[in-house]
Amino acid sequence: MLRDGQKVTQGPITDYTKAQLSELMTGRQLSVERYRVDAPSGEVLLDVRGLGRSGQFRDVSFSLRRGEILGITGLLDSGRNELARALAGVAPADTGSVVLEGRPVTLATPGDAKRERIGYVPEDRLNEGLFLDKSIRDNVITAMIASLRDRFGQIDRSRARAMAEDTVKELQIATPNVDKAVQSLSGGNQQRVLIGRWLAIDPHVLILHGPTVGVDVGSKDIIYRIMQSLSQRGIGILLVSDDLPELLQNCDRVLMMRKGRVAEEHRAEGLTEAELYRALLAEAA
Repeated sequence: MLRDGQKVTQGPITDYTKAQLSELMTGRQLSVERYRVDAPSGEVLLDVRGLGRSGQFRDVSFSLRRGEILGITGLLDSGRNELARALAGVAPADTGSVVLEGRPVTLATPGDAKRERIGYVPEDRLNEGLFLDKSIRDNVITAMIASLRDRFGQIDRSRARAMAEDTVKELQIATPNVDKAVQSLSGGNQQRVLIGRWLAIDPHVLILHGPTVGVDVGSKDIIYRIMQSLSQRGIGILLVSDDLPELLQNCDRVLMMRKGRVAEEHRAEGLTEAELYRALLAEAA
């Protein structure tokens, strides 16, 4: 049984398509086709060569173009999660190299990644990302506190509020004001606050690790449209996910990791969920 406003809709589940169910849940039509339209034509933005971390992944090489959305997937022990954390400086690689905009960079700490304008939205937003008891404003400005301090070392509150309000508007965060605690928001709105934090650093690269885990279908639609908009601005996006429809709808390419290495690369356009699923399960065969 589904409630559409004041009307209750009910019937056998087989009578409804996925698109119809989504519309009944959200009150609007959501896309079930690819969000991705334009292939990136920019130069190589990020070049990773022979990257590895002992016992987790090894010899990982790939390139990310400006404005590209590159998916990275695999089973839980494939190394995909560890690769994301390494590129964010959370659990750094111990072999290999990373070149960003033609410059070799060191990503030994999260601070290194932030200085190189690499943003990281972790998979576990509640324990790794957000300060739930703090306001939306405080969460958004966390990565930019140093630049918001005046000559006396105090945070410029008017600039901080303006930054948070701009983020709320741009990312369609449903809240009456930026002073509300993040824990009062829905999961989808919380996730957008976290994405907004890293957009504040004007990133070259944005690593989205399971960006729609635990959010409703309406928020998924908004987050996917945000991703496409960011790519059009030239931001390179690494989408680390095991949600196969998410990868197929949003990415230009998908890297399949197995046993700590990149085993396959697929063009997302024209690839079916069944084909990607078979490739995913090949690791366990």
